[in-house]
Amino acid sequence: MAKRVAGKTMARLFLSVDMVGSTEFKARFTGQGAEAWLGIFKAFFTSFPLMVAGQIGLAFLEDDATPAISVWKVMGDEVVFVCEPGSAEELTTILTTILKTMALYEARHFQQLPLRLKGTAWLAEFDDQNIEIEIPELSSGSGEHVDFIGPDIDLGFRIAKFARPGVMVVSLDVLEAVLGARNAQEAVFYLMGREALKGVMFGRSYPIVWMLEADGAMRFLPWEVEADPVLARAMAAEPAGADELAAAIEDMRFYLKKVHGRERPPVRLA
Repeated sequence: MAKRVAGKTMARLFLSVDMVGSTEFKARFTGQGAEAWLGIFKAFFTSFPLMVAGQIGLAFLEDDATPAISVWKVMGDEVVFVCEPGSAEELTTILTTILKTMALYEARHFQQLPLRLKGTAWLAEFDDQNIEIEIPELSSGSGEHVDFIGPDIDLGFRIAKFARPGVMVVSLDVLEAVLGARNAQEAVFYLMGREALKGVMFGRSYPIVWMLEADGAMRFLPWEVEADPVLARAMAAEPAGADELAAAIEDMRFYLKKVHGRERPPVRLA
């Protein structure tokens, strides 16, 4: 029987990296059995987490400590990481490192394959709304199995559908933390419209925010742009300014308080 983990209040960062084009790719091998494509996916779930760990180690090589980042779960063609950033600056470096690692993995492993990677990042504080639970039935000899449940966990999976190849969609909590970091200049953000998300903001549309490295660029392929009007619009878009991004955050906060009487303070990093 699952039981709640007591005494856990630190905010956690969740990072999803998902394959784009995997369903169509597998369909190529209809009638040939899973062995025709299984090796590529096994390699991703094995090699990508190792590459993330290596790149995180390099990014924090000169720091006193390296943040621990681990795989929370694997779902379909998606791997979800979890970590506990100790500051806004650490959070920003983790995010830009994940973006670098996505590009590096594509260059090394997908050069001759019609596959891409997309990312999603969101934060959750573990208080009365979001909880951790231990599931003894899923625990192994190497340790307990902890799951995470709550509306902020759900939010990440809601916004993930609006990520695109080579970019990372981020929650407003993540955006706010990065904007307040001393190394905020390492990232750029694009406001890509608003979307209604089930169970989020009482049905009011939620800003869709894409993140890239500051020296990065949209790396969409011609046929991706042809097939997706959002990508065509993104190719001509300019990064959003800090004032515009801050206004989107404050608009959300004001709406929740004015209409629903809900306070939404910034997520507290250690």
